[in-house]
Amino acid sequence: MPPLKSQENQYFVSNNAYPPSIAHLIQGLNKKSQALFTLRKKIILTKQNSPFKGLYIPLSGILKQTHQLKAGDELLTHFFLPGDIIGLDAMGEESYFGTVTAIETSCLLHIPFIHIEDLSISRTIHIQLLNCLSRAIHNEHKKAWQMNNHPPDIRLASFLINISLHFRNRGFSPHCFRLGMSRNEIAQYLGMASETLSRLISRFKQEGVLSVISHVFCILNTESLAAIAEQRRRR
Repeated sequence: MPPLKSQENQYFVSNNAYPPSIAHLIQGLNKKSQALFTLRKKIILTKQNSPFKGLYIPLSGILKQTHQLKAGDELLTHFFLPGDIIGLDAMGEESYFGTVTAIETSCLLHIPFIHIEDLSISRTIHIQLLNCLSRAIHNEHKKAWQMNNHPPDIRLASFLINISLHFRNRGFSPHCFRLGMSRNEIAQYLGMASETLSRLISRFKQEGVLSVISHVFCILNTESLAAIAEQRRRR
């Protein structure tokens, strides 16, 4: 992972992306980061169960986290988009929960854990906040697995809405966005066959809900997409 030429970090994580109680902490992480570095496509950032060495924030590109079960099955538990924090779910166990791999060439910040202790809040408070956020991220992985209990159309609609909110919270368009992951990776994350995902995308396009050209997804009817996702509350 060769670092890029050192430069002042002007990256900013939107306050809207996290609860107000920890927004100051997240902003502080950016000030404690080291030089930017690039991770090429298919290169591993962290390996499952490897010792925790710090946090990472992607500035561009997309990464995925997979978790190998004892039975040999592999779960795709998370996609990391620009502005996400990688490694929060590793702090409690002091080892990385899964293997994180670059889906496409990505630019990241590295925040060694020792630097987080230099933040201008008490050590007790910021460790508690990080542990709280770590638990929240870990619970998010569990919720992704639980999505298998819902019909495929609800899973896809919920996924697209969550991606839309992610981009909106970071100041980008919530309606049109590029997703570098493959259809197979999205299907694996949502717990469905690739053929099922393709059929659903075709259905959403025919219903005027979604437009997809290569890796660019455009939500054409937010209300209709939300109505599909909201079915889970009525079933």
